Amino acid sequence: MKKSLIAVAVAGLFAAPVAMAEVTLSGAINLGIEYTNSTSSGATPSLSRTQLNANYSHVDLESVDDIGGGNKVIFHYQLNATPQNATGVNNNNRNSFLGVMGSWGAFKMGTNENVYERMMYTADPLDGAVGPGGNLMILGTPGASAAFQAGQASCSPASGCVDFYRRTDQTIWYESPNFGGISFEVDYTLSAFKQSSGVNPQVLSIGGKWQPEGAPFFIDAAYESHSDMFGANAMGITGGNSSSDTGIQVGGGFSFGDLSLGLRFEQLSYKTDGATSAANKYDRDAYWVSVKYNLPSGYIGAELGMANDGKTNIGDVNDTGAVMFGIGYFHNLSKQSQLQFIYGLTNNDNAGTYTQAAAPGNGTGTITPGQDSSVIHVGLKHTF
Repeated sequence: MKKSLIAVAVAGLFAAPVAMAEVTLSGAINLGIEYTNSTSSGATPSLSRTQLNANYSHVDLESVDDIGGGNKVIFHYQLNATPQNATGVNNNNRNSFLGVMGSWGAFKMGTNENVYERMMYTADPLDGAVGPGGNLMILGTPGASAAFQAGQASCSPASGCVDFYRRTDQTIWYESPNFGGISFEVDYTLSAFKQSSGVNPQVLSIGGKWQPEGAPFFIDAAYESHSDMFGANAMGITGGNSSSDTGIQVGGGFSFGDLSLGLRFEQLSYKTDGATSAANKYDRDAYWVSVKYNLPSGYIGAELGMANDGKTNIGDVNDTGAVMFGIGYFHNLSKQSQLQFIYGLTNNDNAGTYTQAAAPGNGTGTITPGQDSSVIHVGLKHTF
């Protein structure tokens, strides 16, 4: 439920009346108790922790201004809210933009979870991949302890940015209207982080969806390219002066009354030019299936993700795959509040480095090759 904040003019502050736009406040606070565990692997001992995790908690401010002709100026600012942080709210922005929309679609500028990522989390049955057990543990990443990354500024040969499950900065994008069930989006990041060396980390994300009105199915596809983000270097490639990484995914879903099924395939390809290692490419494929069943009290969701071994231009990288399983029950207390029970497990092959959200890994969150991780989350979500 959204509440309006009514702007009040302070008497005598302005010489003439000033029109104030109505601002909408909304959001979701999701806080829970988690038990996390990473198994022993090699010289790394097992490690278990208990903690509070706010997952995707956020506060949103939004304003819409009708400028006539069917067009509107739209503003949205999303703040990351972390109730478990003793220092208070962490007010870095998440999905925030200023733009214009009309019957022709929408043009926006700001920080964005691009369409490639959105295709994944909107299909996820565990509250949109809000935390443990979500498909971001296996899709959008080849491992490297990465389950979500943000921004482009830190990408370099020494610090490869591997994840396609990513929020980008300095982004402009276009969202199409719905053409008889077909819609698409194009996202592009500007060259704000270009370096004097010529390294220019940028992202292009394109995706489309077909879902006829009233139809019990949908089909979507997305493509994303990363320039000079050196994802292969997070997978063992060394050196380089430029890079080109791509992700392709195809998915869909079908509903039978209260039962919904989903299926998705993804291929990630990474290439570093000028690498000092013998290998300069890294590829991996992954598959994902999901099921969701609506109940009078809420719903049950479950999913299974399977990542194949990686491949380089000089051969296969054996035992780098993983299997991820997630299951959850979401019990509605009211229209605004919900209890959540989620379990997530990532089972790595001997050289796999896939993770679970908030898994302790070797103590710093980094997964030692072959470590398995599990998370149990019991939480409360409140929307407003």
